[in-house]
Amino acid sequence: MDVDPTQPERQILHLCKPDGTPIRPLVLDETLRERFDSQGKPEISADGKWIAFDAWTNDPKRTRQESKIVIVDFDGQKTTNIIDGSLPSFSPDGKRLVFSRPRRYTNTDGAEGTSIWIMDIDGDNRMMVAHRGAWGGRWSPDGKSIVFFGGENENGIAVPKSCLRLFDIETQTTTNIFSPDDSPFGELSFHFEWAKDDSRRVVFGGPLKDTQELATGVIQVDEGISSLMVRTGDTMEAGLLHGSSYDWNPKGNSFLMAGTVGDRVLPIAVSIDLVEASQTFDGIPENVSTSDPIHTPDGNHLIVSFRSQ
Repeated sequence: MDVDPTQPERQILHLCKPDGTPIRPLVLDETLRERFDSQGKPEISADGKWIAFDAWTNDPKRTRQESKIVIVDFDGQKTTNIIDGSLPSFSPDGKRLVFSRPRRYTNTDGAEGTSIWIMDIDGDNRMMVAHRGAWGGRWSPDGKSIVFFGGENENGIAVPKSCLRLFDIETQTTTNIFSPDDSPFGELSFHFEWAKDDSRRVVFGGPLKDTQELATGVIQVDEGISSLMVRTGDTMEAGLLHGSSYDWNPKGNSFLMAGTVGDRVLPIAVSIDLVEASQTFDGIPENVSTSDPIHTPDGNHLIVSFRSQ
């Protein structure tokens, strides 16, 4: 396990057993782990062969605006640093990525502010999906859509980050899943995730408009606001975190998030219908806090970012 109590900001992705017991660092190359000693927001291809993630260097002179996207094979041996960016998400066939670009690349990209792009996994054939505050794009399992927030509407007016938006791959058009006026959220956290089945559901979170209480939402994107389910932390038996990432159990009956349990941040599995109690993972070592947990497609492993507690 790669956790250093003398470097509390060090944050390294680990491959774990289903109960959270660490098996090894995700990336075997120690030199690369030293270069990119902050790793998060992993996304695994549908075939389970490749993992893309955010990577940056903990340095007072650097910021997350300088995040890189790294791809590693499941065995942790083959790594590729492909582009400056964040929040990679694979197309269903694993041949392309959608990813976000910070505003620092405005001059080189021709985008205004933060932006979302599609590209081949080797970095070729880039196409901008949205800009002017667009962020957090995630590719649907059926390959038809990308969900994100921000950007601009058809009149060139910036869209508030309190609603989810949908980019149609075939028509290259964007619509709101629900409007800012209808949204119960004051703003959304930037990490959304699709259910891995064909239900076209998305889980997301953020503070509620009226109370500022953090909450999680699950929505069927084609049905819109009428399908939205909202859960607050007390109903999920965990303290919610603004900006927490989400992932779905491959069976589709629960989602995985990072939440506060006591004084630690740990993976928590939450039943969609709340019939079953929330699940924690007993194999997580006592000396670590975690972030960005995900399931592998077969459900046989977790990938979790560890840092010293």
